[in-house]
Amino acid sequence: MKKKINALRRRSLQPAIQPETSRFNHFLFERSRLLICLLLFISAQPQETEAKTAAEVFQEISGSVVVVQNYDSNNKLQSMGSGIILPSGNVATNCHVIEKAGRLAIIYQKKEYPAKPLYTDRFRDVCSLTVSGLQASQLILGNTNQLKVGSKVYAIGAPQGLELTFSDGIISGLRTVDKGHYIQSTAPISLGSSGGGLFDENARLIGLPTYFFKQGQQLNFALPVEWVIDLPNRKSVESKVNAGDIEWTYQVTALEEKQDWGGMVQLCQRWTKQLPSSSNAWGYLGVAYLQKGELTLAIEAYQAAVLIRPEYSQYWADLGAAYGREGQKAKKIEAYKKAVRLNNDFALGWVNLANACVQNGDYEQAISSYMEVVRITPGDASSWYNMGHAYRDAGQFTKAVDAYRKAVTLSPANAQYLIKLGQAYGMAGQDVKQLEAYRKALAVNPAYVDAWLYLGVAYNKSHLENEEREAYLKALVIDPNHNAILFNLGQNYLEHGNRQKGMEVYSRLKELNQDLAQQFYNNFSKLMFLKTAMR
Repeated sequence: MKKKINALRRRSLQPAIQPETSRFNHFLFERSRLLICLLLFISAQPQETEAKTAAEVFQEISGSVVVVQNYDSNNKLQSMGSGIILPSGNVATNCHVIEKAGRLAIIYQKKEYPAKPLYTDRFRDVCSLTVSGLQASQLILGNTNQLKVGSKVYAIGAPQGLELTFSDGIISGLRTVDKGHYIQSTAPISLGSSGGGLFDENARLIGLPTYFFKQGQQLNFALPVEWVIDLPNRKSVESKVNAGDIEWTYQVTALEEKQDWGGMVQLCQRWTKQLPSSSNAWGYLGVAYLQKGELTLAIEAYQAAVLIRPEYSQYWADLGAAYGREGQKAKKIEAYKKAVRLNNDFALGWVNLANACVQNGDYEQAISSYMEVVRITPGDASSWYNMGHAYRDAGQFTKAVDAYRKAVTLSPANAQYLIKLGQAYGMAGQDVKQLEAYRKALAVNPAYVDAWLYLGVAYNKSHLENEEREAYLKALVIDPNHNAILFNLGQNYLEHGNRQKGMEVYSRLKELNQDLAQQFYNNFSKLMFLKTAMR
C-alpha cells in the first residue's frame, strides 16, 4: 500500500518525506477523535493508590454483605437474595429480591434484623431497606462514569443464604444509562447473589449484580451504583415509568452485546408497540438503526425518545450522532449543545461537540469544549491528548505542547503521546525537546517504525546527517519496504555524494511505489545538475 506522505523542506536541496504532522493532518486527527468518542465516556481517572489485591478487596468488602430473606403473608420463606450495607446504614438490593414480601428480614453475622422497604424503584430494579439495629458500613461508593472496559472487578454475594461467594473478572461492556453506566462483566455470580455488590479494584462499590439467563446463556450484569444513590429522588417519578422496561432492557442488551442489530430492531419494534411511551424503547431502537446504517429511521427513533424524555442528555447526544452520520452538521451541533446544556458534566457530550466544531473549522469552540472535558476527567490522558490536537489545529503550538505534556505525564508509557508531543515541540520551534520526545518514544517502543522516521527528519532539521541516516537504517530493519523512509534515506545518500547507494534505493522504490520513485528520480536529476553546474 502506498504511504501517504507530506514534503518538508530539506535545507537548500530537496524535500524529505514524513507522515503528515501539520494542522491539516485530518485523517490522523479524525481517527484519534473517533477512538475518544468510543472510550472517553468509560475512561477512569488514575487511581489514587495502587490497585488492591483480591485478598485486600475481600477483607474490606466482606463485612458489608447481608442475606435478604423474603417471607410471604403466612410467614413462610419464599425467596432469598443478597444485599449491601451502605454507609448510611440502609441496605441496598434488587427490587425483585423483595417482591411480594409479607415480611423482610436481614441476616448478618448469624443474627436476624427486621427490615422495611425505604425507597423502591421497580423500573431500575433497585431498592433500599431500613434495618433496625444494623450498623453502617465503611464502604466507599464508586463512579461508573470513570470505568473502562477491561478493568478488574470483583463480585460478592451470599447465594441461598450460604457462605459468601467471591469472584473476579473484567468489565466486558458498558452501556450509558441515566446517571451512570450499566455494567456487563465476566465475574460470575450465582443464583441468590442478586443484590450483592460489584466492586472495582480499589474496593469501591460500583454496582449491584443481577443474575440473568437468556437462551441458556448466563449474562452477568450490574446496575450502576448511581441508581442506589439516586433512590431518594425517584419516588416522585416511580409512577411515570414502565416497570416492564427492565425485562426488555435485559433482552436488548444481550442482542447489543452480540451485535445482532437486525434482531435488536425487531425486538425494539415489539417493545415500542407494547410500551409506546417508553423512551428507552425508542432510544434503543435508534441505536439499532444507527448501527445498521438506516439513518433516517434512527433519527426518527431518537426524535421520539427526546419527545418523551426531553431532559435526558444521552438521547440528544445520540440524535446528534445520527444527524452527523447523515451530514446534517448544523442540527448535529445543536443537538450536542442541547445535551451539554442539560448535563454540564456529560463528558461524552462535550467531546462530541468539540469534534463537530473541529469539522466545521471552529477551533476556538472546540478548545472551549475540550476544556470542559478535562474539567470533568482531569486524570484521563486521552482528554488532554485530544485537547492538544485542538490547540495544534488552531495553530496554538505552545498550548498544544502543554496539553500533550499533561497527557504524557498521565500516561508516560504511551509512545504515540510522546510522538505528538515531539511534533508539537517542532511546530513551536523547540527542536532539542522535539528530539528528546522522539527518543523517549523509542525507549518505550523500539519497534515503532514511524518514530524512527520522525526522529530522522528531526535530525535532518538539526543538520545531524549521520544520525539521520542511522535512524532510517534502523527503521528499515523493522519495515524494509517503508516508502517514506526509503525516499528519505536515498535523499540522504545523494546529498552526501553516495550515488550508488542512492540509485539502489531508487530501484527498490520503483518496485514499491512508481509515483514516489518518479519524484525521487526528478530530485536526483536536479541534484546532479546542480553539482555539475558548480564544477
